[in-house]
Amino acid sequence: MNPSVASRIRRIVAQATGRHAITWWTWLITAPVALTVMSGLQYVTGGPWAVVAVAAVEHLGVGLLMLVGWALLRVTPAPVRAATVIAVFAVIGVLRPLLFLAAGWLLGIPAAAGDLGGRMSINLVTSVAVFSLIAIGVQLVEDHLGVYRRLRAAQEASARDAVLAADRARALRDSALDAVSEGLERATVAAESHGIRPADAANLLREVAEQIVRPASHRVFDTDAPAGEESEAGRVRKRDWIASVLGGMQAAPPLLLAVLFAVMVLPFGVWQYGLLFCLPPLLCGLLVMWGGNVLLARAATRTPPALRVVALLTGYGLIGVLLSASSEATVRVMGGDPELVWFEAASYWLVGLGVAFVASLTAQVRRDQSELEEAVQDNIRAAAAIRGTFETERAALARLLHSGVQSELIASALALAAGPSADASAELRRVVSSIRAELSAPRVEPDAAERIAALVESWGCAIPLRSSFGDDVWERLREPVRAAAVIDTISEGLANAVRHGDGSEVTLDVLAAPGDGVSVVIVSGGALSAAVPGIGLRQLAERGAVALQEAAGRVELAVAIP
Repeated sequence: MNPSVASRIRRIVAQATGRHAITWWTWLITAPVALTVMSGLQYVTGGPWAVVAVAAVEHLGVGLLMLVGWALLRVTPAPVRAATVIAVFAVIGVLRPLLFLAAGWLLGIPAAAGDLGGRMSINLVTSVAVFSLIAIGVQLVEDHLGVYRRLRAAQEASARDAVLAADRARALRDSALDAVSEGLERATVAAESHGIRPADAANLLREVAEQIVRPASHRVFDTDAPAGEESEAGRVRKRDWIASVLGGMQAAPPLLLAVLFAVMVLPFGVWQYGLLFCLPPLLCGLLVMWGGNVLLARAATRTPPALRVVALLTGYGLIGVLLSASSEATVRVMGGDPELVWFEAASYWLVGLGVAFVASLTAQVRRDQSELEEAVQDNIRAAAAIRGTFETERAALARLLHSGVQSELIASALALAAGPSADASAELRRVVSSIRAELSAPRVEPDAAERIAALVESWGCAIPLRSSFGDDVWERLREPVRAAAVIDTISEGLANAVRHGDGSEVTLDVLAAPGDGVSVVIVSGGALSAAVPGIGLRQLAERGAVALQEAAGRVELAVAIP
């Protein structure tokens, strides 16, 4: 057997026999089965209310059996759980017709046994198939809710981190500059109100430098970059989740659905007509279902997501009607009595929607899982970028206050103290105006060395990273295009190391290459996940020679940038 097929079968069995094998949903969803021909719709006399009463009591009995089965499964060892679950499903199916007879006896309503063996076989197959389908659906709902929650949380955390980081950088800058501006304002007011002697002006400027600017610069320098928030799963509005599920609905696999339903109705056909007689109607119905399913699958892909559920509801209803009509026509042509064949219409509609729901959720779980992985990687990249931006802003602000403003205040204070003027008000106003202009001036874009240093430091906070740079590299990175390519290579390479790595230390070496080029080598633990490079690596190949290889559990990305 193909390994992928075997793996898929094992996954389906695990979902059908897992901890959601028997739930309240199993009992609620199968309630209509108590009214079908498989349980005894045609065997009860006394009118519609008598039928409903017997079906209700019968289903209560089924619920009690489910409780017993649930309790049994709680103590069943893992190695035999799958077989035990199937056995419990089968026993419930076999006992259902007996519960039907017991319900009629308890209520005093005549209920005929009919072909008890045939009814038991029908209920056995139906119960195993339907219970398994419900268990898979419940498990997929839980899986999808979990992935959907984490995906939304990761996406929200990314946006929130960006806003919080920008707010924090702005608040840091504002608090530092406000303190300095307030000190300068006091100096200006003092000078303009009473005049000020040079010695007093010098002392005032030194006081602003030592008591305001210096502490502000140290506070800015010591402030850590904001850390990204954990993307913990939060509450998800049911309306949003339901809209996501319905918008992602797709048709069931055509052949799988046709074969599954054919297997489900085979016991009824054998019981009603015999094996040889039921084969032609069964084959005819199989062709109708397969053809209808193929057409519906094509139509569903062309239907807008908002209307896809309506298309599936309508499509499976029509296929069910065609199935029953073809079964009736085939049975009549063969000289048989097509009694009860129209139950296929409603049954197929329900089974078709159930299988479509399971197939859709399976695809959505895979898709959302992929989006979640990408969102987490985006968060890591965004966190590195946020930290780099914050570090650049923080370092520039700290340098401005410590090396610029503080130095200018001290130098001006020394000049004032040595000046001959009796009133230093004018000179004090000039110094204050100059510093205010310097504080309000736009920040200059950092050079490549600063950007790379901030980038490496940012990634070093997210992953275990060891980096080294050649002595003659920085001079070569003065060329803007080459510097941009090196920065992009480091970003892409470290992002891939996180995405495909095993969590071990990552090494980054930036060295001189032949000519004026630069070589970037990133080595991480793990394995290559695909033989074909992704978009990022293909874009890097447009700017340099890219070599990606795996050896001894380590992956090496080497990019030579001319």
